[in-house]
Amino acid sequence: MRRRVRAARRGAPARRQRGIAMIIALVIVALATVLAWKIGYDSYLERQRTVAMLSLEQAMQFGLGAEALAGDALARQLQQTPQVTLAQPWAQPTPPLPITPPGDADGPPIGSVQGQLVNLDGRFNLNNLAHLLPNGTEDPQPLAQFQRLLVAVHLEPKWAGIARDWIDADRVPSQPDGAEDDVYTRLTPPYWTGDWPMTSPTELMALPGFGRRRYLAIEPYVTALPTATAKIDICTAPALVLESLAPNLSGEYSTDPAALATGRKNGCFPDLSTFQATVGPATWNTIGDLVTDSGAYFRLTARVTLGTTEITLYSLLQRRSDGKVVPLIRSIGTL
Repeated sequence: MRRRVRAARRGAPARRQRGIAMIIALVIVALATVLAWKIGYDSYLERQRTVAMLSLEQAMQFGLGAEALAGDALARQLQQTPQVTLAQPWAQPTPPLPITPPGDADGPPIGSVQGQLVNLDGRFNLNNLAHLLPNGTEDPQPLAQFQRLLVAVHLEPKWAGIARDWIDADRVPSQPDGAEDDVYTRLTPPYWTGDWPMTSPTELMALPGFGRRRYLAIEPYVTALPTATAKIDICTAPALVLESLAPNLSGEYSTDPAALATGRKNGCFPDLSTFQATVGPATWNTIGDLVTDSGAYFRLTARVTLGTTEITLYSLLQRRSDGKVVPLIRSIGTL
């Protein structure tokens, strides 16, 4: 009996050791399982990131292809005639073009690309606000024109002076209700004025209190071109932009938008001679150098869908004096 008791006592530590070894083994297996899952999951995420980056890069290349196609179409059109009208092929909306798999042109589409061109010379150029006269003083005409345009879309005319202060290089408000650094540095968060030409009309929302609502009201009628002497293309300008050129044009085109749209189905309307007769000799002597029937700046909006990837590429295209059309600015997803 004593021998059996001593043998049982000697076997207890061995069983405890086997139990501890089993627990350790289970812990090791659990850790190995977690580690293997973590490595597999990280590899999956890395593959997904790689696929997403490749898809985004491919979509961007298709967008650049649309940009090259638009530039070629514009160059061909402008070689035929310098006049830019809404009846020309470049201004017509295009349906989505299918993107087929490489090497299988007849295969099911894997995406689409669609582009739309807008003649920005038909809009008021915000950077014209910084134009200086030969004597070095600020040109009052762009300021007055922008004020009329603001009033036409039911906004306060004061924003014209505030926008000019955002662009001009000095630190002195150009109008009694203007705004320079002393206004912006009191905001939360504080910031400085641009003191530089705008690169996008969205910079209007940086003006203190301007906001998104006002921007959406004025957005269809303004642009930001890399010049302070842009002319208005009367062949493509909206009615309110045409009427902003002179105070005696209020309601001339906006009261009957259907007539303006109908007249532009066949070419330039109003043409230069008709517009000159409409404004009268006195007004024409003032604004004659501010209008044109041709265009130099266009904005391409290219929408690309490739699988689950979607991008919108905005390109500012310029027709140079040699007839070539080149991109100046590109942005993805925002103007």
